[in-house]
Amino acid sequence: MSISSDEVNFLVYRYLQESGFSHSAFTFGIESHISQSNINGALVPPAALISIIQKGLQYVEAEVSINEDGTLFDGRPIESLSLIDAVMPDVVQTRQQAYRDKLAQQQAAAAAAAAAAASQQGSAKNGENTA
Repeated sequence: MSISSDEVNFLVYRYLQESGFSHSAFTFGIESHISQSNINGALVPPAALISIIQKGLQYVEAEVSINEDGTLFDGRPIESLSLIDAVMPDVVQTRQQAYRDKLAQQQAAAAAAAAAAASQQGSAKNGENTA
């Protein structure tokens, strides 16, 4: 994958236009030489910058929701990451660690429940009263 500054500039320029920042879009277009780029604006869909940012945010959320072995954590994230949170490594790492801790707790609880059930079943086989 490659991203050129002309492509980023064009998406920012279009975003400014679509958001009603016409003076800012004009100035940015002049300063970034949008008219000299080889990008056909008719082929770029509306809200392209927002769309690509949302996809990137979904990727980060997916990355947070996947264990190191490639399996999914139990359940969806409690809350979605904000755009600013998604670019802050500490927030992402903290969220990943919280999911790992939650998974470890769930696994420990499941193991304890299985051990208790096996113990109870073993006692019943020996003719003891489990009530």
